[in-house]
Amino acid sequence: MKRSTVAAALALLLVGCGQPTAHTTPTASPRHTPTPSPTPVPTPTPLPPPPNLAAAGGIGLPAGFSAYVYARGLGTVTAMAVGPDGRLYVLSSGGSLAVVASPGAGARTLLSGLPVALGLAWRDNDLYLSVRGSVRRYHLNNGTLSGGGAVVSGLPVNRHQNDWIVPMPNGDFLLGVGSTCDVCTEANPKSASVLRFHSDWSYAGVVVRGARNPYGLALRASTGDAYVTINGQDNLGAQPADHLLRVTDGEDAGWPRCWPAFPDGSLHGNCAGVAPPIAVFAPHSSADGIVIDDGAEFGADYADNGFVTEWGTNVGGPTGRRVIRVVLAGAGASEHGQT
Repeated sequence: MKRSTVAAALALLLVGCGQPTAHTTPTASPRHTPTPSPTPVPTPTPLPPPPNLAAAGGIGLPAGFSAYVYARGLGTVTAMAVGPDGRLYVLSSGGSLAVVASPGAGARTLLSGLPVALGLAWRDNDLYLSVRGSVRRYHLNNGTLSGGGAVVSGLPVNRHQNDWIVPMPNGDFLLGVGSTCDVCTEANPKSASVLRFHSDWSYAGVVVRGARNPYGLALRASTGDAYVTINGQDNLGAQPADHLLRVTDGEDAGWPRCWPAFPDGSLHGNCAGVAPPIAVFAPHSSADGIVIDDGAEFGADYADNGFVTEWGTNVGGPTGRRVIRVVLAGAGASEHGQT
């Protein structure tokens, strides 16, 4: 993962860190729960201020970090990524795609009128946009985007829709698709799932099912694994935590019959066969965007650390609106994350 990629992803809440959706009596499940581990206390070497960037005020940061305004006037940002040309491409929920040529430069709108645009990803010079009900492909040539035809269409939408995209090392793509309701039995198996597509975008099947809103997807470079952030249901009050899950073929995330508790991650409800969370986040915090650092951005102390942006509750109040660090440790059934 490039330095610029990590910086761009964190810019959802931390623009320039160092350099740079919504939601029976519970029965406890005996399945594995995340095991706490000591949180490392890194001692990052402060970087010099980026040139010509204004400091971002009102943001709480760990010692050794600073926040700067990378770009302004971008609306409600839903996803971003650095393109093969080194420029930052930013998607907004209002349906626009903008490009920022360099830190501090003005944003220039490239596309508008996109239907509820939530995800984007690059593979070589092809840009894929996840918009309501479909995925569109554009081609970059000499700084200009062309194309825009759908490579996938007819995806189920209602309360939620298709979310982020992540290209995999083997050429496949993963795509999160949210549920059509808060709590229901889905008629379409593509709903509330992480889907796999081959390199030509032919459908390869459901990878993770029972994921109410699998919004963010990120690749862990050291292992080649993908991880997904999942938003819990709304109708259980303070019970269901949002959570992080490693994407594994055939995994069941449990919705709507099972949910993880906060803060211990224990599973509640009817949880036979449900995968335990890698990490949990505050209920209704809308844990969405995620990036996993390979150590190049913030140094070895942060290698294999996930950074998850909490959008915030949809009913107001202080929940969320922050970046959560997840220290990934262990492997297989014993893998866990310390937040």
